[in-house]
Amino acid sequence: MKTGRDIYISGIGTFSPGEPVPFDKIEDVLGHLTEASPKMIRRIGRVQGVMKQLLGIEYSHYAIDPVTRKATETNTTMVTKAARKALDMAGLKAEDVDLLVYAGIFYDHYCPPNSVFVQEALGIPACAEIEIHSNCTAIYKAIQVASDLVANGRYRNALVVSSQLSSPFLRSEYYNQSVLTEEQIVLRWFLSDGAGALVLTPEKPKQPCVKIVDTYLDSIGVGIPATMRLSIGTVNSNVQEIYAKGLHHLTQDLKTVASLGPKLGAKGIKNMLNKWGVGPDKVKCLFLNIPTKHLMDIGADLIRKELNRPDIPIYTKLSTRGYPGAPAIIIALDEYLKDMPLKPGEQILSFVTESSKWMHAGFLLERA
Repeated sequence: MKTGRDIYISGIGTFSPGEPVPFDKIEDVLGHLTEASPKMIRRIGRVQGVMKQLLGIEYSHYAIDPVTRKATETNTTMVTKAARKALDMAGLKAEDVDLLVYAGIFYDHYCPPNSVFVQEALGIPACAEIEIHSNCTAIYKAIQVASDLVANGRYRNALVVSSQLSSPFLRSEYYNQSVLTEEQIVLRWFLSDGAGALVLTPEKPKQPCVKIVDTYLDSIGVGIPATMRLSIGTVNSNVQEIYAKGLHHLTQDLKTVASLGPKLGAKGIKNMLNKWGVGPDKVKCLFLNIPTKHLMDIGADLIRKELNRPDIPIYTKLSTRGYPGAPAIIIALDEYLKDMPLKPGEQILSFVTESSKWMHAGFLLERA
């Protein structure tokens, strides 16, 4: 349970690179897989139309120039643009930040961490910096760490940032197309690029805002196989072998995720509310960080039944952004809170199940 001072989200900013790319144009931007086996190429043509309906993606965003094939952004540049918006909204300067927490799964470099590059890009002369390595749950972990550290008085103003640059791992030039699997190809059709930032302060801002009521983390994957992998690291470090076997391909066991994820998620969100002692009747809107329409529909139905709230609204920006991983929830919050459709005391809830090794995370916000 959160203790100490109240913590407010006094600034929020997001960034989605490039123009929105319609689903039917995704292959044009990421590059056509012309070197895959004839069987796989035929399979792509048959499956793509079906997946369009299941994924529910109308538009995606990519930091890649479709003509030059060059990247237009880095994780650092994207998150810096989002952070500047959040700081402007909070009325703070870069030097006012004394805690910077970066959260994400993909980095610009293995070393140094992205956090120090963001610090330098923003011109923060000195601050504590923390980098959290995770996928969908990354931003939730960052919010918990930052809000607790500001609440207990260790730091004054926290900047929480998250970025996901998926396109370098999805473009046609990246793959060993001879060993591509269908599930690896499907990831190209819903993962996208984006960034988000939050400013957390103990002082209530003048503009309408929300405060953090509580946060939640729970790792439950012991004994359950990991279902999302990027198998590059100290275990697999031979470059030739990595490419030959396609170990550098981003991989997800979509069938297992579809069968297991919604069930675990529904139980997880009920456990979260029970731990907080919060009744679901108090929640005005639910933000689910789920990557596809198919999984969203299944998960939403199970959660509504689990909470006995068949009418609870669920908010997402999936169809107009694609799925940029951890920043997705900030992008959705930014859109939702722009008009502040909350009355004082009303609450909104966010929850995610990360399938990489089955972790739950969530937070509860209240209109201040």
